[in-house]
Amino acid sequence: MKKNIKNISKKSIITLSLLALSATSLTGCGSKKEASAKSSKSEVKKLRVGSGINYFPYCYLDDDGNRAGYDYAFLEELDKLLDQYEFEYDSMSFDNILLSLDSDKIDLAVHEYVVTDERKEKYLFSGEYYSENITNIAVLSDNDSIKSIDDLAGKKVEAGGVTSNAYAILTKWNEEHDGEDIEVISTDSSTSEQTALNLKKGVWDAACLETHDIAKMNERFGDGKDFVKAAAQIDVNNAYIIYNKDDTKIQQDIDKAIKQLKDNGTLDKLAKKWLESSDEKSE
Repeated sequence: MKKNIKNISKKSIITLSLLALSATSLTGCGSKKEASAKSSKSEVKKLRVGSGINYFPYCYLDDDGNRAGYDYAFLEELDKLLDQYEFEYDSMSFDNILLSLDSDKIDLAVHEYVVTDERKEKYLFSGEYYSENITNIAVLSDNDSIKSIDDLAGKKVEAGGVTSNAYAILTKWNEEHDGEDIEVISTDSSTSEQTALNLKKGVWDAACLETHDIAKMNERFGDGKDFVKAAAQIDVNNAYIIYNKDDTKIQQDIDKAIKQLKDNGTLDKLAKKWLESSDEKSE
């Protein structure tokens, strides 16, 4: 009987030892998985994205204060493809975005930026563009006196912010045509109502608008007729993301994701939703 008890005790001890080892092993695996998950999470780099608040239909805040528009929708799709990054948004006025990039308050700037010589000297652009734009000289539909940029000499023309491509084009024209200056009006946050009113009252002779802006303005203010028209195209351009010069790794990673969004048709779908829709933001 004592022998049997001894054997049972030995078996029990062996069994308990194996169970303990198994539990320890499982705990170890769990710890490794948990550590791995934490490590993976800690490897995700947060990127601060600066974009706009009043540039319909690209980047604006809706009536509830939520981010909306093509650029924000594009960024959301981009973020989904970049497991190694997490976007944090900082919405601000157009003229403050590049200033924030200069002071390292943001990591990338997204506001339908086009390449200019001045910007190219200072910043790094994405290798892939994410939207295409045509900038026009827009005038009232009954204005036949302006048919080209040369006809703007002595006229007042709204050109967006001082860092906009339209502003750069008109300013360059002035530099090349001494004594025939265009009066270039810089506006950072002009709404479509303000633009329409200033054109109608003759405060401005023309405004630099993209093709979709003209269509939306006609739909909104034309009462079934054309309110404004494109007198001439002054620029056909693509929009790019802007980075600080040394952020080449981020640029390359994001370029791959942008190309993927082009190839799988996502950008076309976003353009159809945001740029071809007749819905207008209440400004």
